[in-house]
Amino acid sequence: MKVYVDVYTKDVDAALGAFKFALESGATEVRLNSNEDYQTKKLENLNLMFNADHSSSAISRLDDGPFAKDADAL
Repeated sequence: MKVYVDVYTKDVDAALGAFKFALESGATEVRLNSNEDYQTKKLENLNLMFNADHSSSAISRLDDGPFAKDADAL
């Protein structure tokens, strides 16, 4: 079964690594977006999204990193 993953982090290296791993693991529609503060223009967080099989190692790997389901939880 395919699932949709939508997580947030402030760690640029972790986000890039997870993005690359998701691509290599066969995930589809892989996207990495940055969110900035409107006034200060500073990075607030990175949003990683992709579709993958529910048993994909790309999903389980997120549990080992600094990722949250909600940006406010960072």
